[in-house]
Amino acid sequence: MSSKPQVTEDEVAARTGWKLPGSPRAWLFGSGAFALAAFLVAVVFGALWLAAVLNSDRGLAASRDDVIKDGTSAVLAYTQVDYEKLDDYFKQQKDVSTEEMAKQIDQAMPNYSKALKDQKVKVTTTIQDIAVEELNDHDGKASFLAAITTDTSAGGKNGTKALRLEVQMTRVGSDWKLSGIDQVPLVAAGQ
Repeated sequence: MSSKPQVTEDEVAARTGWKLPGSPRAWLFGSGAFALAAFLVAVVFGALWLAAVLNSDRGLAASRDDVIKDGTSAVLAYTQVDYEKLDDYFKQQKDVSTEEMAKQIDQAMPNYSKALKDQKVKVTTTIQDIAVEELNDHDGKASFLAAITTDTSAGGKNGTKALRLEVQMTRVGSDWKLSGIDQVPLVAAGQ
């Protein structure tokens, strides 16, 4: 068996003209300390990233909850009516609406009031479900579908009707206001 001669650090320095300052042991501890510092930085920035992601999700969930809460109030304001309390009906609609929608309510109020009084219309609404379709928290825009049931008394007749509404909401200050509402046709099963 042949044994290889051991080359010392001084021999390497003599042949190459290059020598590491300090002892190899110091270099070993220095590299270990550097690796530990890199690991700690990665852990800290990873934790900060995770906190930012969770806060973003939490903020979006809170906005979705606000849309549902304010949207529920808006749907009820627009669909529940009592011909004996029309001032309250139109005030509630304007309270939950954007300025543009409030102007449309003011324009339609005289004719709509007369028709509601003439037919002695009373409507109670039950909200079955609300599902947020779109939510752009940055731009303050949202839309949702609402499945509702209305119990109507008008012209001496009573009836119950299931409706599906598509509602657009716009954030005004810290509140979500109704900026559009349309009826969506119901499709029976198998169609």
